[in-house]
Amino acid sequence: MKLEKLGKNYRKEVIGGLIVISVIGVLGFNLTKAKYQNIEDIELVKGEVNYKLPDFKMMAMYKSDDGSYEEVSELPGNNYKINESKSYCTINNVDKDNSAKLYTDKYGQHVIGNISKNDKCYLYFDKNTEVVSTVLGNIEVNNYTPDFSVTATTDEGIFKAEDNDGVSYYWRGAATTNYLKFGGYCWRIIRINGDGTMRLIYDGTTCHKNGEVTTDSIAVANIAYNAAFGKSEYVGWTYTEGLQRPNSTIEGTNAPIKTVLENWYNNNLKSYEEKIADGKFCNDRNVQSGQSWLSTSSNTYYYAPSARTYTNYAPTLCCTVLDTYILKVGLIISDEVMYAGGKNVDNDSYYLYNGQNYWTMTPHSWLVGTVASWVWAFYVHSTGYFNAYGVDNKFGVRPVINLRSDIKISGNGTKDNPYVVLN
Repeated sequence: MKLEKLGKNYRKEVIGGLIVISVIGVLGFNLTKAKYQNIEDIELVKGEVNYKLPDFKMMAMYKSDDGSYEEVSELPGNNYKINESKSYCTINNVDKDNSAKLYTDKYGQHVIGNISKNDKCYLYFDKNTEVVSTVLGNIEVNNYTPDFSVTATTDEGIFKAEDNDGVSYYWRGAATTNYLKFGGYCWRIIRINGDGTMRLIYDGTTCHKNGEVTTDSIAVANIAYNAAFGKSEYVGWTYTEGLQRPNSTIEGTNAPIKTVLENWYNNNLKSYEEKIADGKFCNDRNVQSGQSWLSTSSNTYYYAPSARTYTNYAPTLCCTVLDTYILKVGLIISDEVMYAGGKNVDNDSYYLYNGQNYWTMTPHSWLVGTVASWVWAFYVHSTGYFNAYGVDNKFGVRPVINLRSDIKISGNGTKDNPYVVLN
């Protein structure tokens, strides 16, 4: 929640955070101007924030799941939004304060702004979600964009984002409804793709709870992305010497990790192939804006995913044609890790954490060192954050597959009752 105040010089004071309101009935502040000349504290979900509170007297809150409102004593979360046409403030409980700003922003934060002295506000909240029909049946999807600069450590639900085929629905945080059994293994659902197929990441021979440290969710251990590292093209899923990317995704030399992964697939999932879709996997070799690709260079440069995930916190599921591989099996990409709740800080709570190092198929940089220079790719670190390292390093492999959109399933997606693909 944000509280905003505009002073006489129209300088905005913005306080961010989700306020914990724990009283029964309406919340009465009964503030006076003199009382709040000094900075006060208000408890947050995590920690406290110092602020100067505007002099409003009272706030009443009402929440609706089906069109009928009931009074609540705790501020609804960001899966609810302020009904702007119904919510209002009054001055001295008489005149409507038309300057008050009451809304929920695109990140799901509730904003109360331009509040006058002695205002009393009435806030009405509606569900900030929608129900969509998918291969899993009807699922509830959040209608706001999460803040990707913050790691997701709780079950934040399902969100939507554009991909090359339409709208994709992805699970975020400590997900509890994305377990699926298929081919004799447990998987975690990453997302339902824009074409209706469903993307899964390998979770092992059994299903594992969030936060569990396990080697079982690593299908193949100690694999280098590419033993060759002295040219930038070696970060390609397939590569051609001297080229940023081959002329098509069916040309070039396979990266060794691609060969290892496809061998695992042929040995373990080939007999289930009629239910596995030809998935689209992105090996984004575009270079960061303002830099140029070279096979070898005396200067460090970065691939576009580095800026998206490390600097701008703006992941994408869209990919250029020549970097999009049509495959039965691939790896997760760094953007999907960020959508799932990962960041470049530790996170042992979200569903991708397993206490192991494992590769993505996303290029990171050409790094110039004091002794040698080599190409780097992203991986998920054993503490849960995504990092990058030279492609010659040996990490684990977690296969990613896509199931067809016409499969039949049972179960509810929990660890104890996972979705099961029916014959």
